[in-house]
Amino acid sequence: MRQIKSYDTKIYTSFERISKGINYDNKLKPYEENFIWEMIYYFQRKEEYEKCQILKSSLSYLDHNKNYTKWTPESQRQMI
Repeated sequence: MRQIKSYDTKIYTSFERISKGINYDNKLKPYEENFIWEMIYYFQRKEEYEKCQILKSSLSYLDHNKNYTKWTPESQRQMI
């Protein structure tokens, strides 16, 4: 079993997956809303506000009224 080397690695690898439109981890488990908010607070402390905005936009796929539609970077561009 492979273990994560650090919390920073977990946050950055998860962010990379989400920013590419992959809204689940390597075990195909969707990211939970609480974890995404935890990532947002992490990047706020590091003053990486662009990443915070991407993560906030990705939270829309969790909306039950939208049938958990998949968030992608392209869908964010269409909203602008």
